[in-house]
Amino acid sequence: MPEHIDLSPNPKSHIKTLARIGYNLNSAISDIIDNSVTAESNNIYIEIDIIDEKAVLIILDDGYGMTPETLIDSMRIGCKDPADIRNEFDLGRFGSGMKMASFSQARKLTVISKDSNSKPQSATWDLDLVEHENAWKLIKHSEVETNDLCSKFNIQFGKQGTAIIWENIGKYDGYPVSELQAVLGQDLTNLKSYVRLHFHKFMEGKRAINFYFNYQKLEHFDPFLRSRSGYQEGPSQKFRVKKGGSIELRVHILPHESKLTKSDLAKLGGTDQITANQGLYVYRANRLIISGGWFGLTRLSQLGKLARVEVNVPTSLDEEWSTDVKKSSLEIPHKVKAKLKQLIREPIKRSQKTYRYRGRLEEANAFWKVNENERDKSISYEIAKDNTLLKHLLSTLNNEQASTLIEYLKNLSAEIPIHHIYEKMSSEPNQINQNDISYTDLLEGLKKLWNK
Repeated sequence: MPEHIDLSPNPKSHIKTLARIGYNLNSAISDIIDNSVTAESNNIYIEIDIIDEKAVLIILDDGYGMTPETLIDSMRIGCKDPADIRNEFDLGRFGSGMKMASFSQARKLTVISKDSNSKPQSATWDLDLVEHENAWKLIKHSEVETNDLCSKFNIQFGKQGTAIIWENIGKYDGYPVSELQAVLGQDLTNLKSYVRLHFHKFMEGKRAINFYFNYQKLEHFDPFLRSRSGYQEGPSQKFRVKKGGSIELRVHILPHESKLTKSDLAKLGGTDQITANQGLYVYRANRLIISGGWFGLTRLSQLGKLARVEVNVPTSLDEEWSTDVKKSSLEIPHKVKAKLKQLIREPIKRSQKTYRYRGRLEEANAFWKVNENERDKSISYEIAKDNTLLKHLLSTLNNEQASTLIEYLKNLSAEIPIHHIYEKMSSEPNQINQNDISYTDLLEGLKKLWNK
């Protein structure tokens, strides 16, 4: 008979492994928000503050809370089987997200929860205690202790809700209070940008969830800019897969940069990021997981930078798509890649047309001519010699004056600052203004030259 040996992980070592699974602040807090969404919250409050000269992060929602028994079970690592069938709005996966996300950032995790039929209950994981005792010892608080915690952290429940509290947050260790506020403020700004993008679908529509950061309401940001002038909606496709559930694909073409406000450009990360973030936008149960990149289906291109393909995946396909515990990465199955490869031709072609159409407008300009040489694939820009005003001007000049003007125009065509124009059109298109150019000084100089 073979011998069975129990090799349960050493708690002191295991907790250090769990704390280094690869979360950052944004992805860790997103995992906590997932639970609030699953609990059908109407309001989610995120607060980063300084209490007793230390940084504290609190996430409070008004979703359905937990019973005392459910609370204790939820504090267990791996409290759910990822193979269990879940409803379509359940953003969980392994039953470990809240704990592992919290342990990656904080040494102390406290959960206070209240369902509609009971008083608030609370429990705490203190990693210092786990390491000291070398045992998975959870702190279950009494009713009095729970009330004290609610008072200390200003937790106020209505009919129901749950609060997640992080203390002893590692990344803020060592900062004096005089510097800590600025560091927290910058992290809060970055977190708001992340949440307004990755949870934007939950902030839209009739059943929208309200998100508050330090009690200021957060506005969502649609990465496809569907409400902006110049947006183009492409084809969509929906297909079922063997393991159940449907995948939905939608094509979006962003407006040209010249049609965007400075605020829109800033939220998109600037024109460089518009190019870098072209590609697939993969949503898992409406939560954005992947924002950009073509996954090897095609290459990034300047002309294709306005192209976006929305991919909606249900949680029932987590195993097939290899969703990781952080829910921050996926692997696209080969069959889906084949369908995507066919579909992405459309948005890239439309994006290219958006730029090329603008180029044809320049060809129609009465003052400039664009020569495209098909043989050597070159393009040159020249002043239009058949321009009516130019012909009239030349007719008033003698041969020497006309030759001088023609030589000047040749040099003018050859010395167009193309690289500078391209750089500014790529980075600051809205700052280019050709309508307010003053020619007064030039005309005065020409008159003096003419009089000579």
